[in-house]
Amino acid sequence: MAPHGKELSEDLKKRIVALHKDVLGYKKIAKTLKLSCSTVAKTIQRFNWTGSTQNRPRHGRPKKLSARAQRHIQRLSLGNRRMSAASIAAEVEGVGGQPVSAQTIRRTLHQIGLHGCRPRRKPLLKMMHKKARKQFAEDKQTKDMDYWNHVLWSDETKINLFGSDGVKRVWRQPGEEYKDKCVLPTVKHGGGSVMVWGCMSAAGTGELQFIEGTMNANMYCDILKQSMIPSLRRLGRRAVFQHDNDPKHTSKTTTALLKKLRVKVMDWPSMSPDLNPIEHLWGILKRKLEECKVSNIHQLRDVVMEEWKRTPVATCEALVNSMPKRVKAVLENDGGHTKY
Repeated sequence: MAPHGKELSEDLKKRIVALHKDVLGYKKIAKTLKLSCSTVAKTIQRFNWTGSTQNRPRHGRPKKLSARAQRHIQRLSLGNRRMSAASIAAEVEGVGGQPVSAQTIRRTLHQIGLHGCRPRRKPLLKMMHKKARKQFAEDKQTKDMDYWNHVLWSDETKINLFGSDGVKRVWRQPGEEYKDKCVLPTVKHGGGSVMVWGCMSAAGTGELQFIEGTMNANMYCDILKQSMIPSLRRLGRRAVFQHDNDPKHTSKTTTALLKKLRVKVMDWPSMSPDLNPIEHLWGILKRKLEECKVSNIHQLRDVVMEEWKRTPVATCEALVNSMPKRVKAVLENDGGHTKY
């Protein structure tokens, strides 16, 4: 069957009928409107049969699922967001007795705006965490950029020799699954990694220190004296130091040292990496490292330090400038998760 052409507009069909009422023949109408004679003839015949130029309702294949079944599918999917399409199909068939494919379930869910997506990985927030996050946001919502510009942000992270632990994707064609460019190389025991402690502010990156072995409170205190204090002093007398509630950070030894050094420490809510802009700086650093070809830990350390020092001040400034929006997002979500 030949494909249908573009459907005529209502105005054009009405002009055809009007010209026909003026006793013009099919050929003259077709020549005037630059249409085929068959198109003109069908339009006039349809008008004579129905008394209208509008198309009759088209009746396609009837829906397999009733409106009630569709509502049941919606309730199942919203009640258990991790329920697969196949499980929903089995549930629907068990209740209504009507066999339904998983693909039909997916189409139904798509029509109501539900799509299968990879869930975001976020820390588990208990009620006490949400209350602490909300209290932090309420206390900081009136702070201006001058306050945030004097905060020294800190954190530790692991950097793998062979890329991140996250999910990666490649563009490939059928049959290319095992081409070198389409596989993710792995090595025994992970190939090695380095742990680093770093700090940053709106003025740029601060000191970066590699952590040898397992860090305890005494090692953390050495890092604070050797790397944190020099970076903090560059921010002036109004500087505020931020670190999370890791046991090493809140130990008696660490607390006593910070008090002795007269360091003003920001009260920090647990489970709140989304409020720390250095978390995003780690992500930027690791993406840059993926472009560098390193084959051993010594090369990795050199490249990490080089890329850290090359981080533009504008990048750090932009991350710190997002703090008012981060605080606002926590308040809007009642202490819950944010997009950051």
